[in-house]
Order: sequence, then structure tokens, then C-alpha cells
Amino acid sequence: MTRFLRSCNSSQPMQVTKIIMGLGNPGRQYQQTRHNFGFMVIDHLLETYQLNQRSSAKNYLRAEAILNSHNRNLAICLCKPLTYMNHSGVAARLILKRYGLLPQDLLVIYDDIDLPLGKIRIRKQGSAGGHKGLQSINEQTESQAFPRIRLGIGPQTVGVAAEDFVLADFNPADQPTVRSVIDAVESILKEIFFCDIEQVMNKYNHNPIGITAAMV
Repeated sequence: MTRFLRSCNSSQPMQVTKIIMGLGNPGRQYQQTRHNFGFMVIDHLLETYQLNQRSSAKNYLRAEAILNSHNRNLAICLCKPLTYMNHSGVAARLILKRYGLLPQDLLVIYDDIDLPLGKIRIRKQGSAGGHKGLQSINEQTESQAFPRIRLGIGPQTVGVAAEDFVLADFNPADQPTVRSVIDAVESILKEIFFCDIEQVMNKYNHNPIGITAAMV
């Protein structure tokens, strides 16, 4: 496997310029729930590339890393809010302040009940679309102008309230698709910071495994 992420060390004094934030809820009881799809992506990257995460004032976990692509290096931070989903914006605001970055330097990965499982949509900016975690980020950063990757978790089970559906674990039959989506997002991250985002969106709109991309 080509290691497109590696840990930062003292011989690589690079300033973090991009943050990848996966949304979810902290706690063992939420680990495999649909609402933690964003966390699952970050956890996959942390484990695959053996990155060490640190806590910051109980608001978020972070891991700094060097992203390698197209013979270029970029210092990034992987982030998981510890503020619970509905207050994700607090963590977003604080980590942007930590690194002196702007909202457009933040990439957010989160679940979307309005998309079927197996679908991904990349957007440059936009409204929260009813997602409370994203709404919190919009409010706390006073901006909608940051890229995001939406991971489908639908369709919602008939007769099950949306809150109960998103806080339930993925079904065992869903696991192969969940893994395929996580692997696909890893591939997207290898390109999204070094290529024009519209090119990345167009590329994955025609992905043979059924990933779609939508323009703003």
C-alpha cells in the first residue's frame, strides 16, 4: 500500500494548512452507529497509517500528519469532535483558531440520511440540509463556505424515527458497503487537496462503484 499519510515529526516542522473533520458522537455506545460514519473514516485513517491522536481541552481529538500526493507534501490535521454531534461547531471553531485557519480550510465528512447507503456527494459549500452537526459548524464558524463529503446512510426504515435510525448500528449486511465507502473516501482525500475540486467531483460522479458527486 502506498502510504499517502505519515506522522509529523520534529524534522518536519510544517504548518498545518488543512483540517479533515469527521463528525460523530464520542463513546463506545455510538462507535458503529450510522451517525458516526464520519468518525469511522477518521478512525480508519488513524489505524491504517498508525497516527497518534491527542485530545485538546476535551473538545476534540486531533492527529497531525503529512499528506503525500502528486510529489507534494501537505501538513494536515485529522479531527474528531468530542462535543457530541449537535455541538460539532464548537470543536470546529476552536481547532480553526488553534491553527489560525479559515473555514474554507476545513473539510467535513458526515452522514446523510437523504442519500442511500453507498452514495457519496462532494460539495464545495452549502447549507446544513437539516444535519444538526453541520448546522452547528455553520453557526459557530459563521460560514457555509467549506467543502464537505456527504456519506449516504439511507433509506430511513419505515416506521422508525430519524433520530432512532441514525443512532442505530449499521446492519451486518451493510458492512461490506460501509467498508467500500470508507475506502472510496480515502481515495478522494488523496486528490481533493491537490486537484481542482470540481474535477474530483466530476471524476467520482462516474465512479463504477456508484459514488455520485453533486455541484453546489
